[in-house]
Amino acid sequence: MIAGDDNKDINEVFIGMGGWELPDFNLVFYPKKSDKGFRKLEYYSIFFDLVEVNSTFYNTSLSAAQSNRWLKDVGENRRFVFTVKLYRGFTHTFDATQNDALAIHRLLDPLREAEKLGGLVIQFPSSFTRTSDRQAHLVKLRNIFPGDRLFLDLRHISWNDESLYLFYRENGFNLINVDLPPLPGHMPLNSFEQDGIAYFRMMGRNAEAWYNSHSGDRYLYNYSEEELRDLVRRIKQANARRTYVVFHNDRQAFSLVNGRQVEHILNPKKNLTAPVNLLAAFPNLKSICSPDISKNDLFSNPQTPAVK
Repeated sequence: MIAGDDNKDINEVFIGMGGWELPDFNLVFYPKKSDKGFRKLEYYSIFFDLVEVNSTFYNTSLSAAQSNRWLKDVGENRRFVFTVKLYRGFTHTFDATQNDALAIHRLLDPLREAEKLGGLVIQFPSSFTRTSDRQAHLVKLRNIFPGDRLFLDLRHISWNDESLYLFYRENGFNLINVDLPPLPGHMPLNSFEQDGIAYFRMMGRNAEAWYNSHSGDRYLYNYSEEELRDLVRRIKQANARRTYVVFHNDRQAFSLVNGRQVEHILNPKKNLTAPVNLLAAFPNLKSICSPDISKNDLFSNPQTPAVK
């Protein structure tokens, strides 16, 4: 059991995952059988108030019709917010075109109009070290997306320099507090906020598998109670008006579990619910969450993950 922490009040915190169409979620989160027309995002939004859209990183083919569909899916949750991961052509391959930028704007427009867009997540690889040319590239991205909040996931420690903090502020960047395995060159976990907004991306700390592309276990990590409490301390230290917390340790669905646990630490008196499948797979959640029994869950056949 993770007991609550009432030492300090906090402002709005939105907790979510790095996507909702994740294979391991099908095993322990979504109902095994569902009615015709079942929408995963709609179901996800019952339990979480935030999602970081990850599919946009791989291509720019999604349209405004798709984002309008997302808005409809989360319509019952008025708190729900989207953050959107920027296409890798701007951050990894550097071959993005003007048409790619226009396609992204078209996708984002409905989210902007509905005031459901928290911002763009711009994630660079750890090999993206600080140089003057790369700093100039960040300014170009600000010019391409002038009206959006831009969250920078800069992973190399060379970007963690006090001399750069003014640069981030002047260009309207929010530096993401990214949690990575403690490997050489990695950015440490910080507690930055900018203009009252803080963003924490929890990637897990599986150092052994991080650079092992064949294992597939980079994101296999279950945060301990102590580590989750440290996260909450950092959220409070940031003291932002609004904080986004996104768990990416999705292997074996540990992200879902840790998300519920942090919600409990932050709001110990809140009546939390969880899918019956998730409670069956992770019985430790039963002390902080009651089962949410929808008509779809009645037909579920809970499975226990291979790793606890």
